[in-house]
Amino acid sequence: MPYVAVNMSNAYDTANNTRYATQEEADTRAREILSQFPAAQVFTAQILKEYTAKVDITVTDPAEPVPETPAA
Repeated sequence: MPYVAVNMSNAYDTANNTRYATQEEADTRAREILSQFPAAQVFTAQILKEYTAKVDITVTDPAEPVPETPAA
């Protein structure tokens, strides 16, 4: 199972998406982050499942409105 080291203090850090083969590698990366940014909040996690979704977008012309007939 792959592991990640996530810097919660910087959600935009692209390194948060780096996968490691072992927990030890992720732990090493977490410690490197803390050595660079001592105030950071870092965690390691094991990736158990990955989810993807597919969205289909279709476009059609709108239906023409039917004119109302006036009441007699």
